[in-house]
Amino acid sequence: MNTYDSWATRLLGDREVHKEHAIVVISMFIVTALYEYLASNYIPDFSINWYEFVGTWAGLSCVWLTRTQNVLCWPWGIVSSVAFGFFFKEIGLPGQQWLNWGYFLAIQLWAWPYWVFGGANRTELKVTKLGMKGRVLTLAVLALGTYVIYRLIGQFAPGSLYPMLDALVVAASITAQYLLGRKIIESWWLWLGPVNLLSIVLFFTAGAYIVMALYVAFFIHAIFALREWCAEKKRI
Repeated sequence: MNTYDSWATRLLGDREVHKEHAIVVISMFIVTALYEYLASNYIPDFSINWYEFVGTWAGLSCVWLTRTQNVLCWPWGIVSSVAFGFFFKEIGLPGQQWLNWGYFLAIQLWAWPYWVFGGANRTELKVTKLGMKGRVLTLAVLALGTYVIYRLIGQFAPGSLYPMLDALVVAASITAQYLLGRKIIESWWLWLGPVNLLSIVLFFTAGAYIVMALYVAFFIHAIFALREWCAEKKRI
């Protein structure tokens, strides 16, 4: 096998990676389609938004594959970010739009090869956790980021529906995604609390029920992901 083939295999995965990927992507499409069907029949004035549909399908696929550390989680994360950027633009959540287009795309393009080559001697990255200093620094960055994003939303998007809540979710998502790209366990704590719980509230009040349901699924999924990553860290 030449160098190119070796790199391609590591970035795109082997047969087992592809098998899991196919099962997850097909399953998440069925789940998303079923939810859209039920919502269209039982939620008054509900209409399907295709940006929301694609973003939800890709997001579910990405998160499931991330939990199992399947490297093909990242292409689906990229698709989800593009689709949700358009969706949040339509419903008036500029902070979420900027988050997806201005940050998630870039961080996922970085994290994809970093998971593969970021370990010692360019081996696969291992699960780690922060020390006390790292946790304090993370909280400080989260607080500062929330303040800065809140001021930016107030200046450039004065019509935003919930600027402080939007800013906190954006700042927490930025921090959590960076930690996830480094396979740091504390990323899942951030996804559980500031990101998923507050996103459920944010999208419910904005009337984005499909995305709200997605974040309910994300919350439940993050619980299992946290347990699995902690168990793996103990085995290393």
